[in-house]
Amino acid sequence: MKSLVLSVLFVSVFGLNECCRCAVRPDFDLGCASDFIIKTKVTSQLRNHSVPNNSDSFYYTIKQPSYGNTYKFNFRSDVSAANKARVYTSESTASCGVFLERGKTYILSGSVNKEKQRMEINSCSSWVRESSQISPESRQLLMQFKQGIVVCPEQN
Repeated sequence: MKSLVLSVLFVSVFGLNECCRCAVRPDFDLGCASDFIIKTKVTSQLRNHSVPNNSDSFYYTIKQPSYGNTYKFNFRSDVSAANKARVYTSESTASCGVFLERGKTYILSGSVNKEKQRMEINSCSSWVRESSQISPESRQLLMQFKQGIVVCPEQN
């Protein structure tokens, strides 16, 4: 009986360590913390960049966002060379990866990995919503980001 209890406890603790857990953040905070906010259509299923056993090489191809569908892109951080035809995420939701459906249009925000020159998203720090599901308040916030009138707190 003691070994059963210890086994269940071990599996429970191990299972908690294997899950993505993060606090829900408002769109304002997600937008301010992001290098980019775009509206784009997903054009592929999740793909691997042919790097075996590399969980950060998974990506979706996306329709390269036009100026009209770019709400924020942090050019001051020298990220303009980033590949804008793909968005990278972890392969599983357990490791904070994001699931996107091919053919759907999303509002996406995230960071640009300067070293790898690519856009990255995850479920904890990215704004990921189907564009048809955006509230009027969020649409207004997107336009404020586009106009550059959002005052974000200083990041350390």
